[in-house]
Amino acid sequence: MTYTGKGRFAFYAKRYSRRKASIRLRLLEPMAAMRDLGVKVRLYPKVRGPQGLDAVVISKAFGRGAEKAIRAVRKSGCGLIFDICDNRFANNRVKGSAKHARRTNMLLTQADIVTVPTAVMGDLLAASAPDIADRIRVVPDMLEDVSALGDMRPSFLERRRLRRLRDFLDDHSDALHLVWFGNNMTGISGVGQLDDAVARLKAFAARHPVTLTIINNKPAVYREASKGWDIPSFYMPWSLIAFPAALKMHRAAIIPVSRNDYTAGKSINRPATAIMAGLGVIADSIASYEELRPFIALDDWEEGLARYAFRWDAEQPRLTQAREHLDRHYGRQHVAERWAHVLEEAGARKSAG
Repeated sequence: MTYTGKGRFAFYAKRYSRRKASIRLRLLEPMAAMRDLGVKVRLYPKVRGPQGLDAVVISKAFGRGAEKAIRAVRKSGCGLIFDICDNRFANNRVKGSAKHARRTNMLLTQADIVTVPTAVMGDLLAASAPDIADRIRVVPDMLEDVSALGDMRPSFLERRRLRRLRDFLDDHSDALHLVWFGNNMTGISGVGQLDDAVARLKAFAARHPVTLTIINNKPAVYREASKGWDIPSFYMPWSLIAFPAALKMHRAAIIPVSRNDYTAGKSINRPATAIMAGLGVIADSIASYEELRPFIALDDWEEGLARYAFRWDAEQPRLTQAREHLDRHYGRQHVAERWAHVLEEAGARKSAG
């Protein structure tokens, strides 16, 4: 699809912090890429409102500010897109919050289009909000460009943390260095759900030593979870600038997945981030990961650990092919064009009205 150059668009979010992956990959980076295509897109002008816009994207925002913006957009007659990258209904069920589930339903059903990162995510949302089924459009996550992040200079504290990580890895120089990174969702995903994966690592360590680095922002959860791990592990606080350097100190990322309605619709982002940084990946499969099966270790932890511990050089052609595959299907221009197509579709509703 080639962008026709029609329309003016804006993205609304509660905050625009690059520290949040969903803001980077589903708002800031897509906006920058769309501007390169000539799309007239900006942050939502909260004071002026939607005047002069053809469509507005509400980016994973569920508070009063989002409600206010939605009311203004509906009143103006311009198109409304709600972008959501997680199954919030599953999150609400875990928290026992019927009130928040109703609120999520109310916000989504007001949109002309609901954008999601995967088809499975769309199906899961439609199961809880049937009215949106025919409004769902898939727009992939923008790939995390860790090389660009690595261009920023780390602070003194970040450099100190990176040195401590390097010292830890050097103390276990004969080990297979593994890393897990991600957010915690209590009872669904995160460090607290790593025990089964660590048991696999411990079993493999009888053949070859391993280390495990945890990168996230929940040190207390790590301390509690790691008490019974019995393998060398290290906690690294996540930061936008230090993350690329920390990631590249490892040989492979592990991505165990607790299968549930929250994780089932997740995008390819986590294995893609590791692959683009030059790492191998050992993961449990979900639908979005299947296309990577020829290149990484899915559902075969013992063999995957052996591949990366003993046959690293032989893995390089596969990982090169994986990076080429990701660039071909999730590259900057491809995702920007997909967003532009959806924005134009929503904007056309205003013209038709």
